[in-house]
Amino acid sequence: MKKISVCLAAAALLGCTSASASEQSSNSVLGQRYNFYGGAQIYQAEGKFSLTKEGQPKNSVDLDDIGLDDNLTSPVFGALFNFGPKWTLRVDYFGYHDDAKTTADSDFDFGDVVVDAGAKLDSSLDLDVYVINLAYNLYSTERAKFGVGFGVHLADIDLEIASQATVGGVVQAEQEESINETAPLPNLYMAGAYAFTDRFLLRYGGGWMSLSYGDYDGDLVFANAALEYWPFQHAGIGVGYRYVEIEIDYDPGNKKEEYDVKLPGPMVYATVGF
Repeated sequence: MKKISVCLAAAALLGCTSASASEQSSNSVLGQRYNFYGGAQIYQAEGKFSLTKEGQPKNSVDLDDIGLDDNLTSPVFGALFNFGPKWTLRVDYFGYHDDAKTTADSDFDFGDVVVDAGAKLDSSLDLDVYVINLAYNLYSTERAKFGVGFGVHLADIDLEIASQATVGGVVQAEQEESINETAPLPNLYMAGAYAFTDRFLLRYGGGWMSLSYGDYDGDLVFANAALEYWPFQHAGIGVGYRYVEIEIDYDPGNKKEEYDVKLPGPMVYATVGF
């Protein structure tokens, strides 16, 4: 009786239930405990930004206004950790990085920068998004998983705009403005997977959140789906599509910053698992 009690306690601690044992004995890649991936996503990006200081009228600019690329290929990385049959942790990184030198097509203001049509523009946008999501699997078999949970998207945004006008052939002083914000956006989360065969499977997930805290208002919507083929036991390839929309308003009282970024697009990646 004492030996049985010890075995039951060890099984509960390590998550070694009959379901997990079944998964580990299966040849399906869905039963692997650790998956890592890396690849690229081709964005059809949209972005609108505004910086309104106290006493100023609101103005906003988009990617086209400041010469940044709507279509951009960027690296993506991530990992999945399966803690027994019931808990799955997913981490992801993706971002947008571009800079441009162009000529303004129209007049606009951005903070203290007043841009006239024809002025030279030098701009850059660095957006890094770090994601961590933890899901409790409501359903888990050798062929399928489905879970719900929570997580956070940490968005680090750095936008710089510089303008230089020429009047009568004389170059005027350069004007510069920049905004930098790091905002954690908690989210609800759902995710799942289905193995059509031992080596061919579908992964999917998504979530949302809308909340206000401190000086921030934030909205987040995201979804992804990918098909993976594993020609080898521990290595495979995947193709998929991810959509992310982040809206952040920051208002400490003396200014208001607004960010509205959409990063949809297909992705391709290599993956390994154990």
